[in-house]
Amino acid sequence: MRLLLLGHSDIARRRVLPALAACGITAVDVASRSGSPPFARPATMAGLDYRSYEEAVRESAASLAWISTTNDLHAGLAAMALDAGRHVVLDKPATVTLAEAEALARLAGARGKLLAEATVYAFHPQIDAVRRFFAEAGTAPTQLVAAFSFPPLPASNFRRQAALGGGTELDLGPYAMSAGRIFFNAAPELVLARGLAGDTGFSLVASYPGGRTLTGHFGATTGYVNRLQVLGPRATATIDRAFTTAPDAPCRIAATLDNAPADFTVAGSDSFAAFWRAVCNAIESGDTGRFCEALLADARARGQLASALAAATTPCPEVTS
Repeated sequence: MRLLLLGHSDIARRRVLPALAACGITAVDVASRSGSPPFARPATMAGLDYRSYEEAVRESAASLAWISTTNDLHAGLAAMALDAGRHVVLDKPATVTLAEAEALARLAGARGKLLAEATVYAFHPQIDAVRRFFAEAGTAPTQLVAAFSFPPLPASNFRRQAALGGGTELDLGPYAMSAGRIFFNAAPELVLARGLAGDTGFSLVASYPGGRTLTGHFGATTGYVNRLQVLGPRATATIDRAFTTAPDAPCRIAATLDNAPADFTVAGSDSFAAFWRAVCNAIESGDTGRFCEALLADARARGQLASALAAATTPCPEVTS
């Protein structure tokens, strides 16, 4: 399969292209408005270079487009690629608004094409290992406690520029609001949230059917933390580096069962490569609908988060030291 990469972003260079090469993809066309071709590719990878997204969509022979631009361009480029007959994967957040997600879902359905958001952490084997741990214990998660926070981003980073689709709700909301879908297989019934001053972070409480809850803090004002605690009546599991995981590092899960230690280790894996393999399998089998369903579910949940943050009209003051 030939792939068209729209956007020569940092994440595309560091993680997407190497993951594609590891999966045996030998041709990736690249389009970017910044810089000058030729664009960097792994040594085993060929492909054409384009200076214009529109030219690339018109001329590339790729059957799938991966969109890795600033967030404000996602919906328009995805619609263009779908109209041209391509499957589409979007970096998170797939869209800025729920309305954009719904419109793309309708278009993908009409064209019979895959539409997916690259929420790749869900495809790391540590996630399945934790779910298996609970299932084998004869129990299920009932509470999730999440923290994903890091030092402030530079002012030049597009994630701090609202005009480019920046802001912590769009940048970190996909992590916050996908966890309930992944571990509860349910949509939130209620989301309460409070943002930090300057749109630098947010804390939330989300309730799910059956008394299940997700609580967490996500932001760019603290030392680095990247952790998800999965709690149930008899079992607990703590995943460090839950949302962004090094591709070659083994993952130690700190777990308990009936109040006794039950730690286990999951072999290192590249979550981008695992996601890409799942996308290819879905395209080959024609089972593309589940990716679109996940994209829509997460877009709806992020809409609830955005509404909750807007309702809390007075943000928490930013703490400085």
